[in-house]
Order: sequence, then structure tokens, then C-alpha cells
Amino acid sequence: MIVDEATELGSLAGEVIVLRRSQQHGQSIAHRTQLVDALLARSQLASATGTGLSERLGERHVGSPVFETALMKISEWRQALDEDLGSALGGDIFSSFQDAIEKAVREIERRTTTAWQTYAAQATPETSKEILDALADDPRARVTVIKIKRLAETTRRLREKAIPSIDEIREFDDATAELREAWSTLDVASLNEEIVAFLRAANSERGADLELLTSTVLDWLDQRDAKDHYAIRPSER
Repeated sequence: MIVDEATELGSLAGEVIVLRRSQQHGQSIAHRTQLVDALLARSQLASATGTGLSERLGERHVGSPVFETALMKISEWRQALDEDLGSALGGDIFSSFQDAIEKAVREIERRTTTAWQTYAAQATPETSKEILDALADDPRARVTVIKIKRLAETTRRLREKAIPSIDEIREFDDATAELREAWSTLDVASLNEEIVAFLRAANSERGADLELLTSTVLDWLDQRDAKDHYAIRPSER
């Protein structure tokens, strides 16, 4: 009887040990799954964005030794999980695997960030803040200037992202296209230095000196029916 009970207790103890190990394995797997999922999310974002930018820039994918090492470590850890779960979770295999994947993801992110900076610089149209400020109160150009400034802020916000999503790249493309079209509608060709100097001063808190109101400026204002839009006021000096 005592021998039978001892045997039964031994069996129960064995089951408890197995259960504890199973729980530990479950917790360990869950923790490692979170780490892998985080790396996967970073990799997917950088890879998708990088592919989209490569197409826009006309560049081809270039391999790297860190990618080959990562693939090898993935294969090693998968094999370890199949052969000895405890060893795979408790040894150095996962640490080596994680380090290799982290390096590969960082390389993808670095390349994608560089590609984004290159593309954004090439795609953003040139505009002049000086001209926009000068035309801010011009009756014909005011609405367009407001639109240009809004679109310029959108492109600036997106350009500051290290790695934008594909949707954000599309938003950037749309904004730059609208910005280019809006800028083309401004009559910037007729703005010489005299006109810009007058408008910039007139739109300031101090106002423009009378000497800036040259015949060239008067002709330009007359052509745009904008003479009544500006007024002379006493100087505070």
C-alpha cells in the first residue's frame, strides 16, 4: 500500500514538473513572440516603404551580408524549435537569432530613410517664401497663397518622418502635385525686385516707405486693379 501511494505521488510530482515546464515554455514563447512581432512590424513598414520608393526612384534592390546572416539564423532557430523546445528557448540560440534580425531590420530602415530623404528632396517643388509673403494680401493671389502655404506645411510635416507609410507617401505625392500646380498659377514672372520690396514692406507692420512706390510698382498695381488695396498712413517715427 505504502509503495503504491509513493508510486502515485511520484507520478503526480512528475506531472506537476511537466506542467510547470510547459507553463514556463508558454510564457517564454509568448515573450519571444512579442519581440519577433515588433521586429516584424518594423521590417514590414520599412520594406513596403522602401519598395515603393525604389519604384519611384528607379532603383533596384541590393542585397547585404546582414540579410543573409538573418536568414541563416531564422533557419537555425526554426530547427531548434522542432528538435528541442527547451534548448531553443533557454539557450543562446534565440539571442543570436534576435541580434541578427535586429541588424537586418536596422539596415532596411537605414536604406529606406535615405531613399525617402532623396525622393522627398527631388519631388518637392521650389517655392519662394519671400514672394508668398509679398502676395499674401494681393486680392488676386490671396487664396492661392493660402493654399500654397497649407500644402507646403503638409509636405514639410511628411518630410520630417523618418519612414512614412505607403499611404503617407501617396499623401505627399498628392500634396506636391497640387503645390506645383498652385505655384504655376501665380503671376511670379511679373514680380521684379522693386515690386517684391514694396509688397513685402507694405505687408509689414511698419508699412512701405513712399520711395518704394515707384512707377513700376504703380503700373503693376494698376494692371491688377489693386491700387485701392493699399493705403498711405502717417509714419510713427
